[in-house]
Amino acid sequence: MDRSWYIRFLTLLVATVTAFFALWPSLDQAGMLSAPGFVKEYFPGKISPGLDIRGGLRLMYEVEVDEYIRDRRDRFSEDMVRQLGVLLGVFEEDEMDSASRAQLQEVQERVTVQRVGRREIRVVFERGDDRDLFTTEWLQQKFGDLRLVGEDGNTLELAMREDRILELTEMAVEQAKETISNRIDSLGLREATVIGRDSDIIVEVPGATQETFDEIKEIIETTARLEFKVLDEEGTTLLRDLRGSTPEGIEVASESAPAGETRPSVSSYFLVSRGEPCEADDEECVSARQRLQDYVATLEIPDDHQIVLSEVSVADDQSDERTREEEVWRTFYVYRTTNVTGEDVEDAFVSFDPSEGNRPVVSLQFNSSGASKFEDMTGRNVKRRMAIVLDDVAKSAPVIQTRIGGGRAQITLGTGDYNTLFDEANDLVIVLRAGALPAPLRPANEQLIGPTLGQDSVNKGATGALVGVLLVLVFMAFYYQVAGLVADAMVVLNLLFLLGIMAAFEATLTLPGVAAIALTVGMAVDANVLITERIREELRAGKSPRSAVDQGFKRAFWSVFDSQITTFIAGVVLFQYGTGPIKGFAVMLMIGIVTSLFTGIFCSKVLLDWIVRGLRVKRLRVG
Repeated sequence: MDRSWYIRFLTLLVATVTAFFALWPSLDQAGMLSAPGFVKEYFPGKISPGLDIRGGLRLMYEVEVDEYIRDRRDRFSEDMVRQLGVLLGVFEEDEMDSASRAQLQEVQERVTVQRVGRREIRVVFERGDDRDLFTTEWLQQKFGDLRLVGEDGNTLELAMREDRILELTEMAVEQAKETISNRIDSLGLREATVIGRDSDIIVEVPGATQETFDEIKEIIETTARLEFKVLDEEGTTLLRDLRGSTPEGIEVASESAPAGETRPSVSSYFLVSRGEPCEADDEECVSARQRLQDYVATLEIPDDHQIVLSEVSVADDQSDERTREEEVWRTFYVYRTTNVTGEDVEDAFVSFDPSEGNRPVVSLQFNSSGASKFEDMTGRNVKRRMAIVLDDVAKSAPVIQTRIGGGRAQITLGTGDYNTLFDEANDLVIVLRAGALPAPLRPANEQLIGPTLGQDSVNKGATGALVGVLLVLVFMAFYYQVAGLVADAMVVLNLLFLLGIMAAFEATLTLPGVAAIALTVGMAVDANVLITERIREELRAGKSPRSAVDQGFKRAFWSVFDSQITTFIAGVVLFQYGTGPIKGFAVMLMIGIVTSLFTGIFCSKVLLDWIVRGLRVKRLRVG
C-alpha cells in the first residue's frame, strides 16, 4: 500500500468518527444509544423532529400592511412640516431637526399639512407666493415616494407612488418575518420555523407545552413600537370643554403639571375611565380601557396632536374609592411628532429601580444617532413631561428635569407583583432587542397538531424509507457481490454523514426530509452502479483487478459528477422558489448529493483499493 492510501484512509476514518460523534447525542435523545458527557459537551447539536413528526403549533398571521403604509405616510407628513420650514425660509436646513416650537408654529401658520385617508397628504398654503415655491422638482428631490395627484389653488393633494407601495408591502412582510425569527431565537426555540408567503407569516413550533405556546403567541403578536412624545399641557383645554358631555363611565379631571421652564405649573386636563377588569370569556363586558379608547376615537383632534392612553397604577391613583380589583385608565395629550423611536435603541435589559423599592424596569441604551436625538429633544423640552409610548400606550410620563445625555432611558412597567413585573420586563426586553414589528399582526389561523397524528405519519414515512433502503441493499449485494457489499457500506456511510451534518447544524427532520433521505440512498447507489459497471467492463477486457479499479473510477468520474450536479441544481431551484416543506426537501437533497459524491467517489475508492492492493485478490467479484 502506498502512502497516499494511508492518508485517504485516515481522512475517511476521521470523517466517520466525527460524523458518529455529531449524531450520537441525537441517538441518545431518541433513547437508542447513551452518549457520554464529553460527547454532549463538544457535540451539543441534535436533530429536531419537525412539526409533521412530533406535533406542535402552527400559527398564521396576516401583516396589516395598510398600517405600515399609513405609518410611513405619517412620517412623511411630519418631515414635510420641517422641510417646508426650510423652503419658506423660517429656518436653515442644518437647523431643521432642532427647530424651536415657535419656529414650527410659524411654519404651521403659513402652511397646513393634513393626513387624508391612509395614503394621502394634503398641503394647504395660506399665501400664493408660498405656494409658488412648492415645485414637482422639489417634491421629487425631498420626497421621492410621493407624487402630486391633484391641485386646487393653494391646496395640493399628494399620494404615495403605487410602485413604492408594492415595495413597502414586500418590505413589511420580510421585516416582520425577520423580527419574528429573532424573537423566537431569543426564546431558544431553534426548532421553530418562520415562513413568509404573500402578506402572511406562518410560524411552526414543534412540541412544547400549552404554556410555552401561549408565551410564544404573546411575544410574536407584540408590535413593540416604542416612541418618545412630548406632552402639550396647555393644549388640553379642548378636553376641559368636554365637561358635562362625556358618556357614562368617563369623566374630565385636571392636575397641575409643568409646561416649560417659564411656566412651572399649569392646569392640565385629561380623561379618566374606571371599571372592574373584564373576564376573558365575558364578551359583553366593556373594560375601562376599551370604553375610553372608543370615546377618544370620536373626538376631533388637531392633526399635529394625538391622545394616548395610560393605565394608572394603584400607587399613583389619588382617589379614595380606588380598589385593587379596579382598573383606571387616563389620557395624555401629546404632540404627534416623534423624534426618537425604538429604531434608535441599541440595547435593552432588565434593571431595578431603587427609588421604587427595586421594582423591575427596562433600561434602554440608544445608538449614537438616537443618543444625539434624545439629548436634543430633552434639551428643547426641559420642565415638560415626556410620554414613553409602547404600542400606543403610555408606560410613563416623567418630567424632563434637564438635558439628558449619555444615551440612556428607562421604562417603568404597570402594576403587579414582583414576579409578574419581572416576567413582563423580560418579555419586553426580548421584543425590543429583536426590533419592533413594522405593522401589527392579525391572527388568521391557529392549528394545534397532536403528537399522535405526527407519530402515525412518521411511522409510515420511516417504514417506507426503511423498506426502500433495505431493498436497495439486498439487491446490490446479490447482483454485484463484492462490489455490491462495498456499495452497501457506502450507503450506510452516506446516511451517517448526512445525519451527522444535520445534527451539527441542529436541523429539523420533517417528512419531506425523510423522503429526501430515501432519494439520497438511490442517488448514492446510482454512483456506485456507474463505477461498478465501468470496473466490470475493464475486467472483461482482461485487465487486472488493480488496473480495472483505477480505470473504472477514472472513466466513471465525470458521468457520476454530471448526474449529481444536475440534481443539485434542481435542488437549488426548489429551495429558491419552493415553500417550507419543499425547501426542507431541497436542503436534504443537496446535502445528500454532497455526501453521495464523497462516499461514492472517495470512500468507495479507499475500500476497493484496500481489497485489490492490501488483500491482493486475484479475482474481483463484481457480478
